Amino acid sequence: MVKFLSEEWLEQCKRYMHEKLDPEKDLKNVTTSLLGVVEHIPPENSTMNFYLNIDNGKLTDFTVSSGDSYEKEAEFVIMGSYGTFRGILKGETNMTIALLKNRLKLQGNKIKALRLMKPLDGVIASLREVTDEFEE
Repeated sequence: MVKFLSEEWLEQCKRYMHEKLDPEKDLKNVTTSLLGVVEHIPPENSTMNFYLNIDNGKLTDFTVSSGDSYEKEAEFVIMGSYGTFRGILKGETNMTIALLKNRLKLQGNKIKALRLMKPLDGVIASLREVTDEFEE
């Protein structure tokens, strides 16, 4: 288990998704890209982002970067506070509910995003499996 958004977290998440998630069964052969912008990270109130690309149910790209800018274009951009993302990864908050209650801001087609939530539950579950440390 590792600290959220660290390099070790990134590598373990990639390994877990490649080894444990079946493209058809778990991810329903979905093709999408997502940029998660995590704001207000303690202790410096910084911003980091993670980008993941899934092509036909297979993870093809997963990166983490710091700062307010990002280089990659994504079909969906989800922005929220560190606390909201922490709650999702701890299993205290459902991502769909967080979107519907505007705890997460979405750029992209909201209807399509909500349809993709079920297949992306496998990705969220895998992130949850390898994450156990958070900034306080």
